[in-house]
Amino acid sequence: MWQEILTFLSNIDYLRYSFYMLAGIMAGVVNTLAGGGSIFTLSALLFDLSAGMANGTNRLGILLQNMMGVITFKRSGLLDVKASTPYMIASLIGALLGALTATDIDGKILEWVIGGVMVFMLIMTIFKPKTQITPNLALSKKRKVLNFIIFMIVGFYGGFVQAGIGILLIVALSRTQFSLIRANAVKMLIIFAYTVPVFLIFVYHGQVEWFLAAWLALGQVIGTWIAAKFAVGNPKINQVVRWVLIAMMVITIIKMFHLWEYFMQFV
Repeated sequence: MWQEILTFLSNIDYLRYSFYMLAGIMAGVVNTLAGGGSIFTLSALLFDLSAGMANGTNRLGILLQNMMGVITFKRSGLLDVKASTPYMIASLIGALLGALTATDIDGKILEWVIGGVMVFMLIMTIFKPKTQITPNLALSKKRKVLNFIIFMIVGFYGGFVQAGIGILLIVALSRTQFSLIRANAVKMLIIFAYTVPVFLIFVYHGQVEWFLAAWLALGQVIGTWIAAKFAVGNPKINQVVRWVLIAMMVITIIKMFHLWEYFMQFV
């Protein structure tokens, strides 16, 4: 048994996995400070995995991080599960459809979709639109139905790609009865609830690289601790994280649209 363990350890590509550990740590920091860490991990995975494999592998860290967030918010009394249930159900239905679509879509199309998502998120990151939540305590029946449809659409996106879903959920939750801090708690509950079956769908279709997924998830836990311990409230750290995130998105856009190969034709 020990010989098998030593053989396994000797075959590990330490440089590669150190890169993914660092990507996970950065994602944990980004999620703690501003949100959008899944953009970072997805971008990192796309360096040497197909779009489909990267999309599935990215989900384990998302699952664990949001599970911890739900537990934390629940213990602090800021999470109203009963009031969140309609939005959770709508998002779950949409996410299942999104994940089934993502696992069956042509790889080239998925690359273009992810590239388009990165362009959108890059614009959002550069211009930093502010989202304000004004709780709407009196929701009419018509508004409830419309909200259900909206959360299904947002859920579809989350199941399909996930990157930047936190921003979309906060925008959708701005139409509900939740304050900003409670909306953040509901956001984590929704993502956790739909990520469980979505992750299993990707597992079933063989689109999860387990070792990388575990490595990224561990890095995200470490990154969350680092940010909470040392970085929260430090404006310099926020600026560094923002520019690193922008750089990662630009690189991913170049890769997904094969722009490097295009420009090399003229060199």
